[in-house]
Amino acid sequence: MPESLLGALEDLGHEVDLVNRLKLKGLDNGTLYRQVAVQYELCFTRDAGFAHNVRQLRDPSEVKVLRVIVPQQRTESFVPAFVEAFQKSDWSRYSNGDDRP
Repeated sequence: MPESLLGALEDLGHEVDLVNRLKLKGLDNGTLYRQVAVQYELCFTRDAGFAHNVRQLRDPSEVKVLRVIVPQQRTESFVPAFVEAFQKSDWSRYSNGDDRP
């Protein structure tokens, strides 16, 4: 996810981290999931494999992993599109590994 998304979500009052800033980039999916599972409520990814693996978990944690399917576009367009969809979403309707928005 682009780093500029961090600021946009923080401006809405959310606490946000990025895999790159947490120095978790390159971890295998299982390790990454265990890291986010204990600290976060939502985890957005563009990685279909990661989302698929989370859907297959027998006993998932309470963190909700959602695959972002906003079409690939320049950051200047992606961030506002993501934020608009984020604000309109009822996150309780989605399950681990779902595609959103």
